[in-house]
Amino acid sequence: MAIPRFWKSASTTAAALLLFGSVQGQPSAATNNTPELSGFPACDALVAANLSHAVHFPSSPLYRSLVESSYAIDTRKQPWCFVLPSTTAEVSTTLTALRSAGGGAGDWHIAIRSGGHGGDNQNNIAEGVTIDLTHLNATTYDATTNVASVGTGARWGAVYAELEKDGVTVTGGREGVVGVGGLLLGGGISWYTARTGFACDSVVNYEVVLASGTVINANASVHSDLWRALKGGSSNFGIVTRFDLEAFPAENLNMETRIFARKHSDELIDAIAGFASLNQSMADNALISMMTYDPKVEDSSIMVVEVNTRNTANSPAYDAFNRIPTLNPAITKSVSLVEAANSTQLSGENRNAGAGALTIVNDPRVMRYCFEQYNGIVEDMKALLGPKNFTTILDFQPLPSYFADIGVKKGGNMLGLERDSRDKILFVMGVTLLGSNSEELYPRVYQQVAAMNKRVEEFSKSIGSDIEFRYLPYADSRQNVIGSYGEANVDHIRTVAKKYDPNGFFQRRVPGGFKIDRV
Repeated sequence: MAIPRFWKSASTTAAALLLFGSVQGQPSAATNNTPELSGFPACDALVAANLSHAVHFPSSPLYRSLVESSYAIDTRKQPWCFVLPSTTAEVSTTLTALRSAGGGAGDWHIAIRSGGHGGDNQNNIAEGVTIDLTHLNATTYDATTNVASVGTGARWGAVYAELEKDGVTVTGGREGVVGVGGLLLGGGISWYTARTGFACDSVVNYEVVLASGTVINANASVHSDLWRALKGGSSNFGIVTRFDLEAFPAENLNMETRIFARKHSDELIDAIAGFASLNQSMADNALISMMTYDPKVEDSSIMVVEVNTRNTANSPAYDAFNRIPTLNPAITKSVSLVEAANSTQLSGENRNAGAGALTIVNDPRVMRYCFEQYNGIVEDMKALLGPKNFTTILDFQPLPSYFADIGVKKGGNMLGLERDSRDKILFVMGVTLLGSNSEELYPRVYQQVAAMNKRVEEFSKSIGSDIEFRYLPYADSRQNVIGSYGEANVDHIRTVAKKYDPNGFFQRRVPGGFKIDRV
């Protein structure tokens, strides 16, 4: 339980096992049914480059599973073909072939997918090719350097399970099904952020394939400008095939979950604000609070998840929450990171309407305004969708100012949070449609959620409590994420992108995501 999405139990199919069970260097056992000539210039170029074993046309038995492996139903596009490289060398061959396919002409494009949890067109595409990095999923640990090497296509649950064998772990995603690549390239909030910084701050080296097909390493000593730019700079430079991460000893997490009635929202807001202002002496503690609407009872409640990363129960960091009455007795458990990451799974089976995360100053006035707006949205949704046909989430995640200081000490990242020394809150609001007419009503719901986000943004500005930063892994396509990093970081990303991708391949041919050329 960690990021503001909705849950479901895990389900697997034989095709999915073929897809996700493969390891780096081992192509899928399923036959591709690859035609000699398809008429799709990009796909034919891949076959001509001796990648036929990795190319999946609609005739492939894995094609449907590849389409459906994108998280959200609106991102499950049907490209001309998928290509699943199994090695860094095959990624290089893939880019070289696609760069010159069709003489560079045609209105087709490329999507790059790691875990498939990005927004529309970030990880799949209809007119063109999707590069699926699922097979680049190896995780290894070098005890002599205390560095874990993780393939970009791995999922965090599998990463933690492999590293647990050596008694270590890394700073990564809170949900086991989330992919490594997108989270690390977008920053990455973790249970350990208060101790180690954003997940990207723990990357000591990137293995990167450039548009030219050249493979380089980027770290503090070599290509250090790219190393820093990749910490939040997303898919503007090349394809990262491997991340080398600082490791630390694995310990159980003490997790306590409390459910509160909506009538206690004022007390909870004060408690959240107090937690977000704690200093670094409380860095072993993490917290997420979520208000959700339950269509069964037609009312909202607030769940608070308290996590101590040193497996310490009854931390004083949560004293303010412990004084507030709960609807049910709190649930406390000591679990491994593997168990925590795999305890819930994100669901994209229903239409989710979210307008992206906002960052606000740790100001109870803004949080109360968010709750007021949330209550209004719930009433609007009851009228529009019916009280049984939707659920919601309003999520607050504390971002104390020292999170940014950790990143600066580790060489800097692109997020730019150090520009404002105030403690912050990450705010996310969304609606999930459950009715049979969800697709028809989605545009109206999205419009209302986007308007609510704008009202919160304008209110926070009006009282001087707005923060420019937009968190990329939760961002909506209408947001200027890269631009929110600040002028100096925008200039750095632009300079580095032009240096390592001088012809703009990742700006023109790979349009999905947040591109520096649009800033």
